Amino acid sequence: MSPKSLEQLRTDLAARFPERKDVIDGALAAVLAGEHVLLLGPPGTAKSALARAIAQAFGGTYFERLVTKFSTPEELFGAISLKALEQDRFARVTAGKLPEAQFAFVDEVFKANSAILNSLLTLVNERVFHNDGQPVSCPLVSMFGASNELPEGKELEALYDRFLLRYSVEYLLRPGNLRLVLAAPDPVASQVLTMKDLRTAQSEVAKVAVTPETIDALIQIRDACKAEGIVASDRRWKKSLKLAQASAYTAGEQKTSPEDLAILTDSLWQEPKDRPKIARLVGRLADPVGAQAAEIVDAARETAAKVAALVSGDRKAYIAQAAQALEQFQAQQKKLGQLAKGAGRRAAAVIQDANDEILALHTDLARSVSAGLGLRSARS
Repeated sequence: MSPKSLEQLRTDLAARFPERKDVIDGALAAVLAGEHVLLLGPPGTAKSALARAIAQAFGGTYFERLVTKFSTPEELFGAISLKALEQDRFARVTAGKLPEAQFAFVDEVFKANSAILNSLLTLVNERVFHNDGQPVSCPLVSMFGASNELPEGKELEALYDRFLLRYSVEYLLRPGNLRLVLAAPDPVASQVLTMKDLRTAQSEVAKVAVTPETIDALIQIRDACKAEGIVASDRRWKKSLKLAQASAYTAGEQKTSPEDLAILTDSLWQEPKDRPKIARLVGRLADPVGAQAAEIVDAARETAAKVAALVSGDRKAYIAQAAQALEQFQAQQKKLGQLAKGAGRRAAAVIQDANDEILALHTDLARSVSAGLGLRSARS
């Protein structure tokens, strides 16, 4: 599988799941690295749909389950075999369950009780399920966990740490994207690659050379985080290099560079509120230009959200705020243009994505203001 094929898959997924580019990029990197992803956010934000689409893209076997505090091991790992019981054996029938899945989506994963938790930890970390006292190798590539809230209690810390990438997934911001989702037909399962392609790509990712410069930058990031009271396990830092290799591979590189560590922004936070601080620390040391572009687009999103909140309020205040926002969008696009002059290949891609998003925010707001003034339809 070539990086070009992955780029096409990324483009297709971004078209189906607007405002999810960061999550898509991270999910694909996690799949290439054989790691797991946590999607944190309210219901109805297409968390399961995205996980399902990735499994379908590779033609992988898929398992999905909603966990409650009353869930039993049978729901995830299979029912007890009656034939085995007749022979005084305790074996589960795992067909169609998590131990035989290549991709999995476990909703409300932190509601797992102790009866489920130990087996789940072993399966996601070691790809092993103990059945009738025997360790059975599992084909799991990546598990996507989802939750509406952060885990509470020390017993869940180990499970939380197993998710190498964590994303806060919110409702769609742009009205145009919501309109697109509402009007689109239900997604149809489509396989564009194969599991053989994926296994080949994973082998190639493992061969990407990790440069001394990348390791030096990683240590600097760790020290900077530690100084801010942000601590991650040694295992997490070690595994983060796999994400850097995946990032380099998708960019068509045969060796890593410090900017491949930019993905750690969504690996190191414990709570979503810590992400901006981590983004600044990681960006300053890994990809300063890309980090500046990300800060600009975050500011644009915040501006758009503030203006949207005024739509149903005072009309004059809304028009005034909207006009100010349109000026800010133009200024932000100008800043991105200046950044692009000194950007490397990866940073240039980040800047292009940021510019496209700000242009879309600008267009949506201009449309809304024109409709509010009665100049034209909001659909024009």
